[in-house]
Amino acid sequence: MSFLAQTILPYILLYKYVALFVVTFLSSLAIPIPAGTLLVATAAFASQGFFNIFAILGVVIIANILGDNICYWLARWYGKVFLSKIGLRRVLESKNFKLIEKGIGQRPGFIIFVSRFEAIATLSVNIICGLGKVPYKKFLLYESMGAVVDALLYGMIGYLFADSWQAVNNLIGNFSIVIFLAIAVGMVFFWKKIMSRLNTEEIITEELAKEHK
Repeated sequence: MSFLAQTILPYILLYKYVALFVVTFLSSLAIPIPAGTLLVATAAFASQGFFNIFAILGVVIIANILGDNICYWLARWYGKVFLSKIGLRRVLESKNFKLIEKGIGQRPGFIIFVSRFEAIATLSVNIICGLGKVPYKKFLLYESMGAVVDALLYGMIGYLFADSWQAVNNLIGNFSIVIFLAIAVGMVFFWKKIMSRLNTEEIITEELAKEHK
């Protein structure tokens, strides 16, 4: 267990669900807190009677959904203005960025759901969905599904492997790079397919426009 997790865990044991909510919420806003490790640890203590596992899962799911949605709305309302002010207007107006926005807008489900299992991917997709104004109902649906599955996965690992949760957590940490690479490769192939189709559609549209002229 990391030093940061060891520092935060006593506060969760002391203040219980309030502390767990705050830690998970801040983590969902891209603050570097090992929320997954802390969830595994808390679930392990739940198996020993210190917490209620259903309350833990409820708190974590609500905190993650709330943090992700705040990130989405901040990006939707203020993202382009902020990024333009720090010199990224050309990126926002580039052809590739517009294709990415269009791609997520057309097929948001897979991308949003899969990104919930990796912190950097979660933040990136939340921001792009907000910038691209992906329909909120779609974002909320797939984001919530991913948040539930993610919480259940880590929570059940801690609860079922209570006596050896640290060893299991270390094993997860050792394979996290593999999981990240697997998600990254899957996303790359998915994006290539989307980008190729969008480029083809754009070329066809331009040719049709020329013919009409």
